[in-house]
Amino acid sequence: MTFNCFSLRPFAVLVAFFSAMLSMSVTAMAAPGTSVVISQVYGGGGNSGATYTNDFIEIFNPTQSTVSLAGWSVQYASSTGGSWQTTPLPSISLQPGEYALIQEAVGSAGTTPLPTPDATGTIAMSATAGKIALVSSISALTGSCPTSDPNLLDFVGFGTAANCSLGSPTATLSNTTAAIRTNVCANTNNNNADFKALAPAPHNTAAPLAACAPSTTSAPPTVTGLAAPASAFTGDPILLTATVVPGTLPASTGIQVSGNLSTIGGSASQSFYDDGTHGDVTAGDNIFSFAGTTSTTGSFALPVTVTDSQLRSGSGSIALTVTSPPPFVTIGTIQANKPSTYATQTVMTSGIVIGVKSNGFYLEAKNADTNPATPEGILVYTASTVLPSFVQVGAEVQVTGKVNTFPATGLIRGTEIDGPQTFTLLSTGNPLPAPVQITAAMDSPSGPITQFSRCEGMRVAISSVTTTSGTDASLNESVETNTSNGQFYGVVTGVPRPFREPGIGVTDTVFGPVPAGVPIWDANPELLNFDSLAFGAPAINLTSNATLTDVVGVMDMSYGSPQILIDKATRPTVTGLMAPVPVPVQAPNEFTVASFNMERFYNDVVDADNPGSSVVKVTTAAYQRRLAKGSLAIRNILNFPDILGVQEIENINVLTDLANKISSDATAAGQADPVYLPYLFLASDGTGINTGMLVKSTRVTTVKAEQLGRNTTFTNAGGNQAVLNDRTPLVLHVGIKRGGGQPDYPVTVISVHQRSLINVDDPTSTGATVRLKREAQAEYLATLIQGYQAGGEHVVTVGDYNAFEFSDGFVDSLGMITGNPVNPTQVVTPPVAGLVNPPLVDLVTLLPAAERQSYVETGSAQVLDHVVVTSDLVPTETRMVYAHIDSDFPLVNLNDATSPTRISDHDPVVAYFVVPPAPTVEGTVQLITTSVLNKVSGAYQAVVTVKNTGTGTAQAVQLTGATLGGASASVIPQIIGNIAPGGSAAVVVTFPATAGASGAAAVEGLSGTFTGATFGANLRVRLP
Repeated sequence: MTFNCFSLRPFAVLVAFFSAMLSMSVTAMAAPGTSVVISQVYGGGGNSGATYTNDFIEIFNPTQSTVSLAGWSVQYASSTGGSWQTTPLPSISLQPGEYALIQEAVGSAGTTPLPTPDATGTIAMSATAGKIALVSSISALTGSCPTSDPNLLDFVGFGTAANCSLGSPTATLSNTTAAIRTNVCANTNNNNADFKALAPAPHNTAAPLAACAPSTTSAPPTVTGLAAPASAFTGDPILLTATVVPGTLPASTGIQVSGNLSTIGGSASQSFYDDGTHGDVTAGDNIFSFAGTTSTTGSFALPVTVTDSQLRSGSGSIALTVTSPPPFVTIGTIQANKPSTYATQTVMTSGIVIGVKSNGFYLEAKNADTNPATPEGILVYTASTVLPSFVQVGAEVQVTGKVNTFPATGLIRGTEIDGPQTFTLLSTGNPLPAPVQITAAMDSPSGPITQFSRCEGMRVAISSVTTTSGTDASLNESVETNTSNGQFYGVVTGVPRPFREPGIGVTDTVFGPVPAGVPIWDANPELLNFDSLAFGAPAINLTSNATLTDVVGVMDMSYGSPQILIDKATRPTVTGLMAPVPVPVQAPNEFTVASFNMERFYNDVVDADNPGSSVVKVTTAAYQRRLAKGSLAIRNILNFPDILGVQEIENINVLTDLANKISSDATAAGQADPVYLPYLFLASDGTGINTGMLVKSTRVTTVKAEQLGRNTTFTNAGGNQAVLNDRTPLVLHVGIKRGGGQPDYPVTVISVHQRSLINVDDPTSTGATVRLKREAQAEYLATLIQGYQAGGEHVVTVGDYNAFEFSDGFVDSLGMITGNPVNPTQVVTPPVAGLVNPPLVDLVTLLPAAERQSYVETGSAQVLDHVVVTSDLVPTETRMVYAHIDSDFPLVNLNDATSPTRISDHDPVVAYFVVPPAPTVEGTVQLITTSVLNKVSGAYQAVVTVKNTGTGTAQAVQLTGATLGGASASVIPQIIGNIAPGGSAAVVVTFPATAGASGAAAVEGLSGTFTGATFGANLRVRLP
C-alpha cells in the first residue's frame, strides 16, 4: 500500500484537481465569535395562528468590532432546493452587540407588524423547514448545500427536512415558533445545538445592545478534517485538509498539523502544509493540506493533530472511504445500445470536453471507433454539483459515475452519466473532434424518429439551416414581458417545411396502443431543435424562414428529441428574417370576416366579473402595450376587417378599450375610423377568457347578438353532467351595407373557441373526458350551424377550433362540424355523421398546402384557426389569407409596443366574400300581419300570420320583433322565408305571463324585415 502525492501523474495536474475540489468541499465558516451571525429565523409570518404579519431574519454582531453590512445579503432556499432568493442588506455599520432585522414576505393573517425593519425583502419562507444563509455578497448562492462558498458567513438549516445545515438542522418550526439562537455570543457551528424553537421575538438596531464580553479563558487550537472527495476509488487523487481555528489568550503561533495515515499506507506522522504546496490552495489561511492517492480499500477515520508554540494541541479526524474503481468503458461501448446495457451501472470513461453548460458537460471520445451507427459522445449530467475548474472545452477528462437513461420512456431516449461522479484531468488544450456534417439527405422527412441518435453527444455541423419557428421564451405575465431562452426549430436548408399531418403522433406513447385503423403521424423526424443559449453565449432571436449558415454545436437527446446546442465560440450567421406583411385590401364589392385569438388578453384592474378564475392582473404599462400592438395588427396588418371574431378576451371592458384604441390610433394616423362596436358575453372558463366580436359599424349593421350554449352540458367519462361550452359561441346576425339605398346583405357570423388538445392523449378518465367534450362541442356547433343553414341564412363561423383541418386521430372535430367526418374506424372517438347537409366548407382546404398555417407547435406548422362557411358563400372569388405576425416570430417581440408581431401565439386569418347585388323584386309586396293569442301554462302563445296581398314575391321574410304589453317574445328572430303573392305563412312565439293578467287589454307589437323593406303592426288585444 502506498500513499504518495506523485504516484499517479504530474503534481501540477494534481494541484489543479485539488484546487477545484477544495473550492467544492471546504466549509469556509468564520470561527466562533469572530463574525456576524444569524440569530433568529421565522417563516410563519402572516400564516394562520401567527402573531406577526411578516416572515423575518435577524442577525447579530457578537464580535468586539463594528462591522459594515455593505454588499452583504441574506439568502433563502427551500428545505431541499438549490435556487436561492436574495435580500441585499443596507450599508449600515453594526455595532458590537447590535441586532439587525430583515423583514420578508407578508401574509394574509397575523395581527402585529414587526418592529421597524432595518432591511426589507419579499422572500416567502417556509414556516416549517428551509435554509438561510448570511453572505458577504449579493450574488445568489448555487447548489442545494453551498457551505463551501467562500462568501458564506453563517448558515442555518431549520426544520428536520432541511438537507443542508451546520451540524444538524434545528427542530421543525411552525406558524408560532422561530429558530432562536439561545446564546448569541457563542457559535458551535451546530444549528441543532445553537438554536431552539421558541416564540418569535424580533430585535432591530433600535433594540438594547447585548454586547458579548471578550473571552478571558485560554483556548487551545482546534482542527476539523476533510477528505475531498470523501468517497474515492483506489488510484484516485485525494486531498486531505485540516481547517484550524487558532487558540486564544494567547493567540496561537507556530501552528503545525500532522496526520496518522498509516492505515492507508502512508506515514504515521505525515505533515500537512499551509504554504501553497502539496495541494494547499492558499498559503497562510489556516487550512493545512496534503495530496496523495491510496490503493487501500475500506472506511477510515484518519487522526489529525494540531499543535502550537504555546504547547497546546487539538485533535480531529478525517473520514475517508476508498473502494475499487469501476471498469473503464469507452463511450462508444456505453452508447452501443438503446437503452444502454450499462444503465444503472457505475463506470469509468474518458473523452474530450466539447461543451459545458450549467448542469453538465459533454464528452466525445478522443479516439472514436469507425462505427457510424454508434454515438461517440455522452452527456455528463451534474445537476447543481460545482464542477472542477479544469472541466473546460478542450480538456481531456476521466469521469466516474452511473449510466442512466433519460427520459426513462419514449422513442428518443438519451444516455448520460449521473452522479455521484468523480472527475480527473488527463490533459488540456486538445483539439476538438471534427464535427459530423449533417446534410439534407441525412435530415430525412421519411426517416425514423431516431435518425439523429447516432450523433448523440457529438459535435455536429450544418452548412445551412432554415428555421421553422421563432425563438422561444419564458413569460412574466403580470408585466407581459418575455425573456428569450434561445431555442428554436429548423431543418437543413432544402428540406421542405414540416407540417402537421393526420393521425396520432408516433411519439405519443402516453395513450398506449392505438386502434388499428387510426392513422399514425411520423411527428416530422426531420425537425431539429437548436439552443443558442445553453453554452453561455447570447440568445439568437429570429423568425421562421430565416437562414443560419455554418452552424456548429453538440447533439443532445436528453429532452426526448434531437437538440443542437450551438457552440459558444463558433456562432452562425443569420439572414432572411421575416417581416409582417399586410393582408390584401378588400375590393369595394367585398366584405371581410376575420378571426384572431389574442392569447389571454387581460387588463390592469381586478374585475368582479370573473370570480374564482385565474385571471392575471397585468400592469398598466403592459396592458397599454398590448392595446397598442393589437391596434397596429388590426389596422395595419388586417386592414380593418368588417367583422373580427376574437378569442381569449377577459371581458367587455378589454374589448371596448381595444375598439377605442383602434379609433384613436386610426384618427391620429389619418385613417378612417371604423367605429368598431364590441360584443362579448361572459362564460365560465376557469382562466377568464371569452369569445367576442368587433363589428365595423361604418360597414355593418348588427341586427342581433346572442350567447348560446351557456347552460348546455355533456356526459363526461364518469357518467356525470358537466359544462360543455366553457367559452360559449357568440352569434351575430348582421347586415352588410350595400349602400345606394339597397337593402343590407344578411349574414350570420359565429365566433367560437373550442376545447384545447391538452390531455387529449391521457389514457385515464381525464383524457376520456377531454375527448368526449371535444366530440360533444363539435356536435353542438354542427347542429347550431345546420339550424341557421336550414333557415336559408348565410353562415360564417370563425375562431380557434383547436383542431386541424383533418382528424388528429383522437377526435375528428372539423369533420363533424363540416359534415364530412372520417370513417369511425379511423378515429379513437367515433364521430356522428350527417349533422350538416349540405356540407360546410372549411376555407383552409381551398388553400395550397404551403399556406395552411396559423400556429407552430414544436417546429411543425399547422392550422388551429379556421373559417367554416355554408356552401353558398364559396363562389370562385372567395379567398382567405393568414396574416403571419405571431407564430413565426420570436416571443421577445411581445415586449415591443411598436411592432404588431407576437401579440399572440396564433396568426389571425381574414376571409373575403363578394357581396351579391340586391335581388330584384318584381311587382309590389304588401304584408299584412295578424295574430291569434292563446293561454298556455304560465305564458301566452301567439300564432302570427304574415300574408302577402301584393303582386310580387316577398323574399327572405323574418319576424324580428314581438312584444306584448312591454314583454318580449321568444324565440326571436323567426325565419319565415319567401311568401308568394296571395300566400301566407305562420310562426309561433311565446310571451311570458308578465305581459299582463288574463282579460286585460294590451298592445301586441310585431315587426319584421324582407328583402328591400320592413313590415309591422301594432294590434290591440285582450289577453285570454
